[in-house]
Amino acid sequence: MGTTKADTTKRGRLKMRTIVIGDIHGCYDELKDLISTLETEGEYNKGIDKLVFLGDYIDRGENSRLVIEFIRNLQENNDNVIALMGNHEDMLLDYIDGLSDDWLWNGHTSTMNSYEGFRNQFNSDVQWMRSLPLYHEDEHCIYVHAGINAYRPMEKQDKKTLLWVREQFIYSVKEHYKTVIFGHTPTVNLTGEYKPVRTYVGNYDIDTGCVYGGALTALILDDGEANGFYQSHKENEYDESEEYEETLFN
Repeated sequence: MGTTKADTTKRGRLKMRTIVIGDIHGCYDELKDLISTLETEGEYNKGIDKLVFLGDYIDRGENSRLVIEFIRNLQENNDNVIALMGNHEDMLLDYIDGLSDDWLWNGHTSTMNSYEGFRNQFNSDVQWMRSLPLYHEDEHCIYVHAGINAYRPMEKQDKKTLLWVREQFIYSVKEHYKTVIFGHTPTVNLTGEYKPVRTYVGNYDIDTGCVYGGALTALILDDGEANGFYQSHKENEYDESEEYEETLFN
C-alpha cells in the first residue's frame, strides 16, 4: 500500500467518517487490498462509517465483474455504502439500449471478457447499474463522478455534466455551497502526479489513475474535512492498443 497520510487517532472511534474511493476500472486486487488495509488500520468501520464509490467500476482493467460483485456484497445490509454511476456504466447502458456505440471503443472488450461464462451475473449487474444515482449529497459534501455546474443547484444539474465534465468544472473559480469530491479526470493529467488534487475553490479530484499505472485512492473525510488518504499501487498498466471486438451475449 502507499504511504498513509491519515491521522493516527482513529482506533476506538464512535463518530462516523466518510471514505471516498475514486475510479476503479476493473482493478479488483487493488480495491480488495485497499478496503482490507482501511479496515486493518481502523480507518474504516463497517458499523459506523460511510463508504462512497464515485463510479467507473468497469472497463480497461481485467476484473470488472469481480469489482462489481465486491461492491454489491459490501452494500448488502449496509445503507452506508453508496455506489454512484460513472460515465463508463452510462456508456454500457447506452450501448445495450441502442443509443450509442461509444462503449465499443472505451474498454468494452475487457469488461465482456470478465463476464465470460457469467451471463446471469452480467444481466443482474446491468440492472444494478441502472439503479445507480448520479450524485450523493450529505450535510458536508457533494459526491459525483465528474463534477457539477457550480452555477446551478443540484436538482437542476444535467446528467452529461455530472458524468462527463472536466476542465470547465475543475478550473472554475465559482465556489459551490459545499465541497465537491469527484473523479473522472486522472490527476496525473493535471499535476503530473498520481495523488489527489485540491482545486482552487477547495474541491477534490481523487481519480489517481489506478488502471493507467497509478493508484487507487481512498480519501478520508471527518465532518467534511479531508483528513488524509490511502493508496494502492498498480504494477501493470492498461494497454490502450486493446483490440476492438464487438462482443455481447446473444
